[in-house]
Amino acid sequence: MYLHIGDNFSIPMNSILTMIHAESGKHHRTGISHYDAEVIYIVPVDKVKTYIVTDDGVYASGISLKTLKKRIDEFYMLLSSKLYVRV
Repeated sequence: MYLHIGDNFSIPMNSILTMIHAESGKHHRTGISHYDAEVIYIVPVDKVKTYIVTDDGVYASGISLKTLKKRIDEFYMLLSSKLYVRV
């Protein structure tokens, strides 16, 4: 399954290692600065709300961490509810 991270861009959910809240919108002030991977900006730097660290790189999204987590949780809740449906 894929996670929509903004601007018509989606990434595979199984490639996500972690997501980090961008407190100020500048990566040198967050925990993202110690990652060596290239940062791919989906939105302008001043609009970044979340950094998503994947196997391939780091994505800077304009969608809040809370919203992205909610999307992932809803997917897994839907998946688990379908596993328990009797036919």
